Amino acid sequence: MSKLNIDQKTIKLLLTDKHSDFLIPDYQRPYAWGEDECATLWDDLFTFAFPNDDCDAFKSTSDEYFLGPIVTFKNDAGQLEIIDGQQRLTTIMLLLRAFYDKFANMKDKQSIKVRDSIAGCVWKTDEFDDPDMDALKIDSEVASDSDKDEFLDILRHGAVGPMAHSAYSR
Repeated sequence: MSKLNIDQKTIKLLLTDKHSDFLIPDYQRPYAWGEDECATLWDDLFTFAFPNDDCDAFKSTSDEYFLGPIVTFKNDAGQLEIIDGQQRLTTIMLLLRAFYDKFANMKDKQSIKVRDSIAGCVWKTDEFDDPDMDALKIDSEVASDSDKDEFLDILRHGAVGPMAHSAYSR
């Protein structure tokens, strides 16, 4: 019988862990969030980060945001199969990828640091924390082939289809 471990982690710790290798298994339902659910998550995150629309009111050392549970099971291949929380985790990964692109042309020290931090959440990294842009930290067995390809293209390249591959550079 498997041992049950419960760990409370920040999303950054969860995603930057070098052993993070998430798999949405085929027994999960397909990604189903629409604009309303995504907007609700975004509004909730924004309200948390900018209380009363004041970015100076956020205290990162003391404020905590509860994203909800992300329940995983380590399979025989060492991947973390997502049992619960795949809609939230998938949306967070897509948001992070969008922010990664948003920071692409910003050259100040803080923006570069944030972009590098995001890269460590989306892509697997080597021993020097350099991201392998072909090795995503999440995969899905549940989506149809075209949906899966779109999801992976967005995460890898920031876009979908043939334009994704020509626009991709690092």
